[in-house]
Amino acid sequence: MKKASLFQVIGTVVLILSLCQTVAGQIHHNTLSQYMRRSMIEGANPYGDIEGEPYYPGPEFKSGTIYHRDSTKTSNVPMRLNHFIDQIEFKHGENIMMLIKPDEIDRLEFGHLTFIYSEFDPPFDKPDVGFFEVMARGYCKLLYRRSSEIKREDLPVSNFSGGNYRDYFRITEEYYIKKGDEPAQFIRKSKRNILKALSDYANELEDYIKINNLTLKSDEEIIDLIYHYNALKAKKEKQVSQ
Repeated sequence: MKKASLFQVIGTVVLILSLCQTVAGQIHHNTLSQYMRRSMIEGANPYGDIEGEPYYPGPEFKSGTIYHRDSTKTSNVPMRLNHFIDQIEFKHGENIMMLIKPDEIDRLEFGHLTFIYSEFDPPFDKPDVGFFEVMARGYCKLLYRRSSEIKREDLPVSNFSGGNYRDYFRITEEYYIKKGDEPAQFIRKSKRNILKALSDYANELEDYIKINNLTLKSDEEIIDLIYHYNALKAKKEKQVSQ
């Protein structure tokens, strides 16, 4: 694979953008074969008065690789996930950047984690697109999604507290199954729900669950079942092609 340079000058500043109504940004350079915009200056903290943090796996940037859909890749990119704004953030000098066209990325790998950008059907809302951690790879993937929102909690009035409320990040964790290029489907950690999502091999998977005494309550067991599903599908496709 050939490598794309991290920041290639496009010569023209295109558009002024804003983030969360507080942090101004702008389209900066043509990088990673697409435009990026500035999110904030490094060291600035728009969440300073909010308990918790919106970063995964943590606030530190982890060096990684971006794999593009045109089969190029960009290495040694410092990255982290900001799940409050559902963006992968990139460190570039004193600026923190984020992608404007994440759908042109095949996957991102950093901190021993892999992320993709995908359509998905959430449990209580209309279809959307966003970033997911890939927990099991292959035709059928197990995806993990972390999102957050800022909530306010009332506190007892005190002469020492300086206020009667606190703002904090409430984090939501969800699991999805994604087959091929289809939108990711929300699942609960239950045998019934998971087998429904994998219904085309339900009987074979039921046997596998019984033989291996799986409860499908842990990530490891669900990952194991997903890989077995992929093996069954690959075997059937090979038999058909012969």
